[in-house]
Amino acid sequence: MILVYLALVFAGLLSTLFTYLAVTEKDLLKAVAYSAGQSIAYSILFQVFAATDILLAYIAISVGVYSGLLIFIVSKTERFEV
Repeated sequence: MILVYLALVFAGLLSTLFTYLAVTEKDLLKAVAYSAGQSIAYSILFQVFAATDILLAYIAISVGVYSGLLIFIVSKTERFEV
């Protein structure tokens, strides 16, 4: 039972760290990577909560489609924020 709580705390802190890094980053590609890391941390939370149906949809959309779309959009603009 203590491992479940440790996983919740670890994933929650990791998602908070990735959110902070994504918001403060000036390089947009790094910000997309941090956003994907945040999505992976949320996926760990969904797994701990045993929400497998939400987990499968969330991984496919947030880590795959969303990150790919943002990388495509950043490639059409400037990489660094001014």
